[in-house]
Amino acid sequence: MKAAIYKGIGKIEIEDIDTPTIQVNEGLVKIGMVGVCGTDIKTFNKGHHMFKPPCILGHEFTGRIVERGASVDRDFGDSRYVIAPYIECGKCEMCQKGVPELCSKKFWVEGAFTEYVKVPSEILERATLKIPDDVPESTATLTEPLACAIHGIDKARIKPEDRVLVVGSGPMGLLLGNALKNMRCETYISDVDKNRLSMAANCGLKTIDFSDSSFESFKKSQSRFDSIILANDKKELVNQLLPFVCPGGTFELFGGMSRDTILEIDPYFIHYKEVDLVGTFGFSEKDFKKAFGFITSDPDSFSRLISRVWDLENIDEAFKDAIDKTKIKIVVKVSH
Repeated sequence: MKAAIYKGIGKIEIEDIDTPTIQVNEGLVKIGMVGVCGTDIKTFNKGHHMFKPPCILGHEFTGRIVERGASVDRDFGDSRYVIAPYIECGKCEMCQKGVPELCSKKFWVEGAFTEYVKVPSEILERATLKIPDDVPESTATLTEPLACAIHGIDKARIKPEDRVLVVGSGPMGLLLGNALKNMRCETYISDVDKNRLSMAANCGLKTIDFSDSSFESFKKSQSRFDSIILANDKKELVNQLLPFVCPGGTFELFGGMSRDTILEIDPYFIHYKEVDLVGTFGFSEKDFKKAFGFITSDPDSFSRLISRVWDLENIDEAFKDAIDKTKIKIVVKVSH
């Protein structure tokens, strides 16, 4: 079978490899489409401690179940499915504490930029969701990143009608914005890139220009938000934006920062204004299903985030396209 092999920084090549052989507690999935995510791009550009070359990237995927092991009871037929790349075990200490996104014994799927992957029966039974006919398969690939966004929204304790600022209008920022809009929140997206802000506006979101002069004007304003979600890695923005969180509100670190990052913050807002500074990572089975519900209830809105679909043979071009800030979400089509 064909697979896109990550060979090192800036190198990804199509090779022929063996088709996986499944065990009794696994299924074989023929990959349909795969979204190019921020982690894929980061790995391609800079490397990543979790993905040592040679390996296969990609985890936002759809497909058809073409073979089932003897212990897989569920019948899938020839339908299209979106499949979680991992789910929690439900039994470990973290799961019992109510933080399943931090599960220490997750069930995983290996990289999906390939024609076939093995999927554990636990994922097939619990987090393999049939795609309705009116939902484009490319749009369904947004389920996993949207699940991460929904987990972040829940962690920030955001409620319908809340006033929320999402800082950063990359793919994740726009997914956060769409999810918040669906919750009827008063949602604002900020960025320094006018093209990105234009794309956010096209999604029906209110925008705030954070370029130099405009940001100075913003800081002089009386704007306050129930929650601010930092959907980028600009550490200096944390302290600058804390004063704009309402007392009792939440400031969330959604975008990942490097391990050696040190934050400098004014504790006044944490102590006297009871602003909670929280982090968020990954998603749970519940988040994945909730995200799928968002997409299937409003596929047209989420479909606007798909900028282009490339064939697997052109994955190198797909990665270059995903870096282009005039695009939002790039998807790779594996099966025709």
